[in-house]
Amino acid sequence: MVRIGQLCVAGWIGVAACLASMASGEVFLPGTQPLTDGVEFGKVEMCRYCHGGTKNGAADPVASWQSGMMSQAMRDPVFRAALTVANQDIPGVGEYCIRCHSPRGWLEGRSKTVDGTGLTREDMHGVSCETCHRMVDATSAEAKSLVTSPPPEYGNGMMVIAPGNTMRGPYGDGVGAMPHQVAKSDLQAGSQLCATCHDVSNPLQAKDVKTQPPYAYGPIERTYSEWAMSAFAGEGASGTCQSCHFPAVKEGGLPAKFSDRHRDHFVRHGAVGGSTWVRDAIVLLWPDKDVSAESLAAGKERAQDLLRTAAKLELSAAAGGLKIRVTNLSGHKLPTGYPEGRRMWLETTFFDGDGKEIDRIGRYGPKSDTLAGKAVEVPTLLDPERTRIYECLPGISPEAAAAHGKPAGASLHFVLNDVMVKDNRIPPRGFANARFRERGTGVVGADYADGQHWDELTLALPPGTVEMRVRLIYQSVSWEYIKFLLEENRTDDWGRKLYDSWAKTGQGAPTVMAEATLRR
Repeated sequence: MVRIGQLCVAGWIGVAACLASMASGEVFLPGTQPLTDGVEFGKVEMCRYCHGGTKNGAADPVASWQSGMMSQAMRDPVFRAALTVANQDIPGVGEYCIRCHSPRGWLEGRSKTVDGTGLTREDMHGVSCETCHRMVDATSAEAKSLVTSPPPEYGNGMMVIAPGNTMRGPYGDGVGAMPHQVAKSDLQAGSQLCATCHDVSNPLQAKDVKTQPPYAYGPIERTYSEWAMSAFAGEGASGTCQSCHFPAVKEGGLPAKFSDRHRDHFVRHGAVGGSTWVRDAIVLLWPDKDVSAESLAAGKERAQDLLRTAAKLELSAAAGGLKIRVTNLSGHKLPTGYPEGRRMWLETTFFDGDGKEIDRIGRYGPKSDTLAGKAVEVPTLLDPERTRIYECLPGISPEAAAAHGKPAGASLHFVLNDVMVKDNRIPPRGFANARFRERGTGVVGADYADGQHWDELTLALPPGTVEMRVRLIYQSVSWEYIKFLLEENRTDDWGRKLYDSWAKTGQGAPTVMAEATLRR
């Protein structure tokens, strides 16, 4: 177990003072503040008028944006149920969460109702077009001229939004008569843009949010830091977040339906990540014209395709056993993102000469459990004690546990967590232990040497084994997290909505990322 953030570093404020600061969930962070003059977002429908219905097919800017989880960030039932639990744990902290899941709602002052019920229909579009295209590099001279408290580093939703009506992007030339101005900006094609909401820390565990970089305290998510310390960060445009998650369209495209100005470099605007089944749940929960079932289905397929490119699986014979190597091909830890429900594991099946299964490690299937005191049968990992599971498990220290009335150890109460119980996720290429520890994303409960971006293990063969099949399996939300969010929700019905939609849309079925077979 490794302590993280404010509660553990000698010389910073002590445990008692930090816990006292967590009694209130009110959060100030540098950057543009709510209700800043001139910071008002246009409606997505206005963007659709020019940038939807183009000749780009699946790469249409609006249609592809609708396919990604950024457009669904506020509709995501996993987030909504987790938001409820966070507000129960620390009243009022939900406003901090909403700043990234609905920037428009937060910037325009509608997140004071911290459960999201004060947001408008337009706010439910999550990370809408103008969030990214009006954003200024948070550490630039321009940012310092726009806000009284500029962010000390990228992350934690500390965005700087320029007032006015100028949209920023890789191209600075106009495309004819438009209802807005355009400006060239390198930010929109760089990983620092993504860092805004993908290096996340608990600000209630900070000593001074005005001067401390987000990676210096209370890790919640460290995807950007993982990338920034990897070899990919030094590879220019080919190594940015966008190079994988906003893939370029081979034949280029047109930025607007009224334009004939072809862009050789043109990307899909729907970020591709590791979320799969939740898109089906969103369609079920939001059956209105603001949600495109067709776009979300396409986004789910692209997410599954991306997962299949993230790792390499190799098998070889060892003395009396099977050697398995899993190599991380992604630009961050594998898996990455929010840690509570995401995991990856190895399923290994041993067959005899007739093709009959002798044994299987990492078996996934139905088992009996209880939910709200009632017996249920649910799908989950059946033999976790003997399975190699790659995951990040934050937890609560004994001191914080006593203060909050929670058990110490691994915990899904993310705003209360102050220790890291386990993090054996596979590092990216360019990994160095010391640098990763400095940014709150060190290895816990495993051993990876500097430069190692793979994991290796050897399994003994059951008698009679002739053939071995190994599958690397990924799941974006576990049954255990679904159960937690349902049973912990006491103030609204988002836990129930999440569970019901999960039960009707495949129960978070995992994705096979890679598969390999070896015969003796």
